[in-house]
Amino acid sequence: MSLPRRDRSSGAPTHAKKPVPAKAMPPQAKKPIPVKPASAPAPIATSYGPRAPYRGAIAVDADTGRILFSDNMRTPGYPASVTKLMTFLLVLEDIQAGLYGLNDRAVASPLASSMEPSKVDIRPGQSMTIHDLLLSIMVKSANDAAEVLAEHSARAHLRRRGAPSDLSPEELCAEFVARMNHRARELGMRDTRYASPNGLPPPRKSKRGFDVSTAADLVELGKVLVRMPKALSYTSRASCTVTDGSGKPLNLAGHNYFIPGNPDPKRLCTPLPECDGLKTGYTAASGCSIMLTAHRNGRRVIVVVLGSAGRHERERAAGHILRDALDAISIW
Repeated sequence: MSLPRRDRSSGAPTHAKKPVPAKAMPPQAKKPIPVKPASAPAPIATSYGPRAPYRGAIAVDADTGRILFSDNMRTPGYPASVTKLMTFLLVLEDIQAGLYGLNDRAVASPLASSMEPSKVDIRPGQSMTIHDLLLSIMVKSANDAAEVLAEHSARAHLRRRGAPSDLSPEELCAEFVARMNHRARELGMRDTRYASPNGLPPPRKSKRGFDVSTAADLVELGKVLVRMPKALSYTSRASCTVTDGSGKPLNLAGHNYFIPGNPDPKRLCTPLPECDGLKTGYTAASGCSIMLTAHRNGRRVIVVVLGSAGRHERERAAGHILRDALDAISIW
């Protein structure tokens, strides 16, 4: 680091001259000082799109909450399919509360069937078990399966309250999204705003906004999920087979290549034996995001990388942060 530059002035002369009195000048009229017009306030950011290497990142000790690494952890971004982790949590909590079971079936609406890929192509009127739908959103990241689960969950809650449950699919989805935001506030996810159960961008000319969150908020969701019974049994699968809406077996392959058993076709990351979740996300508007969890010697870490410009940046950053976090909990 360079040292500050020294003053090069030579100092006052040895024999200073006596000051010469200034001649009296006639008073002059003061000119008005021009006032610059106030600058317009900076426009509020309306886009939380991808950034290299990411918009924000964080790593925490899942047991103590100790932050092991953070970089712009409060910078908002679009989580894309990482949004499905909140849908996953609410459905697991429904099952825990006895509202319905893993073997119960949920029926697809026309709205659910209209979702863009990735999807399991469930048709209106077809049904799948809750268990297979959960696998579909965690392994395949199926947008139609997330909508089916959202509508089914909303209907179950309305019935429990004794409220009318024969609402339109759009109204049921809105009920579920309201619960997503309520649960986020309970978890202290102060900068999160959910708009969908699956993380898809809003349709054109739609008044619905994007799902928005931060790395710091998402890690709060992760800390709850890793403690949920059976959650990791869904998130740790590199692939699986479900029964689709037509009753046929459907093979699903995951997108989290840090989980062993699912070879990365682009070879951008190396699997970690200790990694058992959680979720990836991508849209053109959001970039690439990921929430990872891994364990070592009875300790667990959670890593979030939000809004990377591409898979290469995401996998490289997430891999470095995850390995460093696992090393850190081995020392502390």
